[in-house]
Amino acid sequence: IDPIAVGRAVWTNVTKGTVIQGGSTITQQLAKNLFYSPQRTFGRKLKESIAAFVLEAKYRKQAILESYANEIYLGQVGSVSIYGVGEAAHRYFGKRVDTLSLEEAALLVGMIKGPNTYSPLRNPPLAKQRRDVVLGRLHEQGLINDEAWAQALKSPVQVMPPQDTLADAPFFVDYLLRQVEEATGAPLPDGVRAYTTLDPVLQRLATQTLESELLKLETAYPALKGHPTAVQGALVAIDPKTGGILAMVGSRDYRTSQFNRAVQAKRQPGSLFKPLVYLAAMEARRELSGGQPVTAATSIVDEPVTFESATGRWTPQNYDHKFHGTVSLRTALEQSLNIPAVKIAQLVGTKRILHLAENLGIRSPLADNLSIALGTSGVSLLEMTSAFGVLAHEGVSITPTALQAVMTSEGDPAWHHTPARRQAVSPQAAYVMTSLLKGVVERGTAAKAKVMGLRGIVAGKTGTTDGYRDAWFIGYTPDVVVGAWVGFDDEEALHLTGAQAALPMWVELMRQIMPAAPRDFVMPPAVITRDIDPQSSQLATSKCPQRSTELFIEGTEPSVYCEVHGSGIWERVKRSFGFF
Repeated sequence: IDPIAVGRAVWTNVTKGTVIQGGSTITQQLAKNLFYSPQRTFGRKLKESIAAFVLEAKYRKQAILESYANEIYLGQVGSVSIYGVGEAAHRYFGKRVDTLSLEEAALLVGMIKGPNTYSPLRNPPLAKQRRDVVLGRLHEQGLINDEAWAQALKSPVQVMPPQDTLADAPFFVDYLLRQVEEATGAPLPDGVRAYTTLDPVLQRLATQTLESELLKLETAYPALKGHPTAVQGALVAIDPKTGGILAMVGSRDYRTSQFNRAVQAKRQPGSLFKPLVYLAAMEARRELSGGQPVTAATSIVDEPVTFESATGRWTPQNYDHKFHGTVSLRTALEQSLNIPAVKIAQLVGTKRILHLAENLGIRSPLADNLSIALGTSGVSLLEMTSAFGVLAHEGVSITPTALQAVMTSEGDPAWHHTPARRQAVSPQAAYVMTSLLKGVVERGTAAKAKVMGLRGIVAGKTGTTDGYRDAWFIGYTPDVVVGAWVGFDDEEALHLTGAQAALPMWVELMRQIMPAAPRDFVMPPAVITRDIDPQSSQLATSKCPQRSTELFIEGTEPSVYCEVHGSGIWERVKRSFGFF
């Protein structure tokens, strides 16, 4: 709180007989934007000051400044009020805030003093004048050099013409309105303001990418055009840290089909479900039959096998109709082998898998039999994308949402979203699974992503269903998880895999939104690495012809040196002194 500014405002207001001037610091303004109406009264100012004290005590200055930047009013475009630098960047420049140029960022900063006075849409000359003042201050403070300053001053004020953001996100709006009604118990009335999680730039890119990639698919595979109905698709993007839905596209064209395939369609995920099977096994640690933990290095025999069930005998096959002998769990997942997945499901038990799926946020009913390992129960794209988001966020599950808050027409808070967070799986299991899914992209069924131009660190899984009816790909970074689905509404066969139909769409969108230097996933405590002999799945020795470095949840790593190739002198010395 600035006591001098408050004192000056009080004196002015007392002498004038009414509240006409404020004395707010940034923290007070944030408190007002978050908790109180814009009404000017001494009572509101007192509450605002108390809230500011609480915010200052609880949060760092940087966090307060970031929140202020995300809440501040930045002008009007038609009937739409602009709040936050992210929305302003999209409305005025059609960009994400992290891609703004120096002069564009300076213009938005300049608008804070008078959002409508310095609006580039209403008064470009005044907006430029104010922008140049900000640039001058940046130069005086040594934050920009002479060359950058001079170049920015020469740049004209260029903004996008006004447009209706929500018109670009009809499926998102439908989902939002349904969520508002569920949250408040009534439809959204006129005059009420809803704050959403939508990223307008990402939404526009997702809409464009879905249609352009489906057109490419129809060109590459002409048989798709001969189908009675057009091939359809859906895309959804979520911030795994908040659960906020950033973009949602439910069909090729909302005008011809309002059925939201990202939410309402329940389709078989196929091999996309396998990570959940292996994750359940890894979470079990040593609780499984025999007391041996399932790890990324666990050996599984890929061989002909028949299972007995209540509906009869079942003999699963691999995608390539071949058997690959003994493989590690990592290889089985990277190559999306079916038989190892079913064997692990039998070992871990379907009840444990169903419980994990529920913890990850999957509410669709799942079959309680071994076929669950191959994704035979229908789920929505939003459910599966959110489940993968748990892996991106260190095992924390957050219910996805399109709605942040609802404000009354008077500016008072009517409802605020409080994310429901729970530790669905351990950070260690989430990290090891992420490592396995990074392998899927690097050398597994999604390896062609790199050929398509994808750069950076991502984890993900393809999904292809029995009969090739559905094609999926869900992938993620620490900052965003994106899910893609392609198929026919009548569930006829696409005759395409997830890598052929859904992966290209996902890659094209990620290429446009990933930063130049994306950050990697952070390894949590209690995850360790060991050199393993691939043949024995035991600790590698100097006599092992091959070795690979594998990740383990601490306590599940092998403790025995390779018994296939034998130990060398060094290993015997370490064993003698009690080292692993």
